[in-house]
Amino acid sequence: MNEVIKYRTPGGEDTLLLTVREAYLRLRISKWKLYDLIGKRQLDRVKIGRRTFLPVGSVEAYVRKIWQQESFA
Repeated sequence: MNEVIKYRTPGGEDTLLLTVREAYLRLRISKWKLYDLIGKRQLDRVKIGRRTFLPVGSVEAYVRKIWQQESFA
């Protein structure tokens, strides 16, 4: 019972899934824009029960994709 339990901050480097709020804050976009990107299938989502999560890899892949589009434009 004397074990020390360390908790990382939500959305930290060891997190596989982001909440909707964590994702739109990380991307610095509105919640509605995030839902728009999910609806257009530009971002993947995972439903667990009633909650919606976004895989960190999906968010990172989206940023790389738009970064490459900007650099070639």
